[in-house]
Amino acid sequence: MKISALSTGQLVYSVEKTTMGNTSLKTISVYPVTVTEVRETFVMASWNGNAPRRFSEAAVKKWKVEKPVLVSNGLGTKRLATKDEIAQMKAAF
Repeated sequence: MKISALSTGQLVYSVEKTTMGNTSLKTISVYPVTVTEVRETFVMASWNGNAPRRFSEAAVKKWKVEKPVLVSNGLGTKRLATKDEIAQMKAAF
């Protein structure tokens, strides 16, 4: 995603890989990001409901417009769903 594609008030999503506590297990976390101000070289945005702060082009590149679909694995870990899994979920409804 580019800074020029963002607008004030837009809701986008940040996807990050995190460890689960003091273990070697990794999971995917999705956080909402609300854009509050757009400039040419940076964006002021509220990440996960926190106070707005400055994000550069490098951070904005990783944001997604649509909320990613997560699939639960064993032991509470989650991963991003494949295109086939998303198609099956849509067909089920």
